[in-house]
Amino acid sequence: MAFFFTAGKADYELTRPSLPILLLTGAALGFLSGLTGVGGGIFLSPLLLFLRWAPLKTISGISAAFILANSLAGLAGVMSGGASLPPALPLWAGAAVIGGLVGAEYGSRRLGNAAIQKLLAAVLVIAGLKMVTT
Repeated sequence: MAFFFTAGKADYELTRPSLPILLLTGAALGFLSGLTGVGGGIFLSPLLLFLRWAPLKTISGISAAFILANSLAGLAGVMSGGASLPPALPLWAGAAVIGGLVGAEYGSRRLGNAAIQKLLAAVLVIAGLKMVTT
């Protein structure tokens, strides 16, 4: 129900976590990601938002960079095992870059915080459903 009533609640007071809390949180996210086989960005975004550790648009950027780093590390791991890349990879990479550019434009310049919160909620619901049904 909160999905429909985020208009006035997109801005919030930030809290500043201590370094030990950040390290423990990072370790827990890494463990949870490894345990579930899901990239940590899907856990990082709602956690940063829930704990109010960063502004919403900053969270979007942090999560994108985090997911990119995890994806590159995963790709390097797969490649180190001798796997070959699928022939469609350049097409997928191009689509991801175009989608990222469009998303960055809309997220940073055209959409307000309430719209970004709704999009994040939709993505998290889809990811949660995918985890439960797969």
